[in-house]
Amino acid sequence: MKHNKWFKISVVEILIGIAVNLLAFTGLVKDPGVLTGAGSGIMAVGVAQLLKAARMEANPELKKRIETASKDERYAFISMKAKEAAFAIYLMIAAVLCLAWMLMGNREAGTLAGMSICLLVLLYAVLFRILARKY
Repeated sequence: MKHNKWFKISVVEILIGIAVNLLAFTGLVKDPGVLTGAGSGIMAVGVAQLLKAARMEANPELKKRIETASKDERYAFISMKAKEAAFAIYLMIAAVLCLAWMLMGNREAGTLAGMSICLLVLLYAVLFRILARKY
């Protein structure tokens, strides 16, 4: 299992989660609650992926089925459509929240929601240009 890339990624995620939690518990940051949550979340994802990697390693038939499914064009198409839908839904939710917060007088939250929309659209534009040149 040591040669499995998911195993290595999982171990790195667990170590990052532990490091973030240790940083939160040292008291060097003002609000350790956010870091504790983030560190625990990263660690939980690493543990879940580690369990998946161990399960795949123990069952070669499952490993072959998952690898075949990940290379299947139908799954790639479904994944692309899901990402497109998530992108569009997020933009709509963030736009509504931006307007609602601005109208309610919460300028900080409204500005943050508006900036997240701008960042997402900017990332899309940059990545589109990069991928258009690549393909």
